Amino acid sequence: MMTDTVRKRRRHAPEFKAAVVAACLAPGASVARIAREHDLNANLVQTWIRKARQQPSGTRDPAFVPLKLPASSAAEVATAPPEPVSDRIRIEIPRPTGALVVEWPASHAEGCLALLLNLLR
Repeated sequence: MMTDTVRKRRRHAPEFKAAVVAACLAPGASVARIAREHDLNANLVQTWIRKARQQPSGTRDPAFVPLKLPASSAAEVATAPPEPVSDRIRIEIPRPTGALVVEWPASHAEGCLALLLNLLR
């Protein structure tokens, strides 16, 4: 026997969608697990992720990662020899599977920028 119960389509706020997508994009996150935790279908969450990635990068809030530097006294800074100037750009991104290192000639910095922008999309 069939019941006359009709399920209504739920609507989710953009802030909620963004929070779920951000949780799914965290290193080691499971989309299926996060979807279950929020009582969502994993395919729906995958659609949200796909749409978020298709947005022009200017519409997304850039991530800001604070960097803590070791405290040093003014005397240490004054007596420390100057670091040699490198003709290479080196960016090291820590990952659970090992650091991702990008080295690029400083004379071609615009190429490094283009690569990083493509990777971050």
